[in-house]
This record gives sequence, C-alpha cells and structure tokens, in this order.
Amino acid sequence: MDVERVVAKRLMDATGIRAVLEVPEERPEEFLSVELTGTGTGLYPKTCSLAVQSWAKTRRRAAEIAGLVEVAIYGLTEEPNVFKAVPDGTYRWPDPDSRQERYQTNAELTICE
Repeated sequence: MDVERVVAKRLMDATGIRAVLEVPEERPEEFLSVELTGTGTGLYPKTCSLAVQSWAKTRRRAAEIAGLVEVAIYGLTEEPNVFKAVPDGTYRWPDPDSRQERYQTNAELTICE
C-alpha cells in the first residue's frame, strides 16, 4: 500500500482541493501536500505518521483548509486496510521561501496490509 498516495487521493476527494506528494515548482493558490514522516515497528498492524500541509494565499484560508483536513482524516478508515486514522495536532507553519501561508496537520494511521 502506498500510504501517501492513498491519503492524498482520499483527502483530495473529501476536500475538493488538489493534493500532491511533492510541492510543485509552480504552486497553485491552494493545495495540500502529503508526506510520510515515520512508521512504527512491527508488520501487523503498522502505525504510520503523516504530515499534511495546507497551503493557501492567505492565513485564514490555509487555516480553513487545515480544518477540512482534520475532519477528512477520520474518513480514511473507509479505505481498505486502514483501521484507525486520527489527526494529531495542527500548527501554523508559513513558508519563508515562497511566503505562502501554510498549516501542518499531523495524522496517525494504523494499517494492516
């Protein structure tokens, strides 16, 4: 299971906002980026930590998108092999290079493949 792709697709479907695995060179006004930040030990079940970054032109909109992401994370349990999905904190993290607003939501998933 490519957990990053599964999560990106599910979040895009739930929020209607483009979700990517790599930040595009030409950034749209708003998008989500998804990255695997760690996995737990053990094969079955397996814990995965992910970071979902909500990018937008304004701080307010980035925060709104992050709120949508927090709610959508719970829906990941509808995906086969995902048995638990919970948001684990959101914080503001503006990007100094692009000056684009961004919030990051951490998520913990338990999967069994």
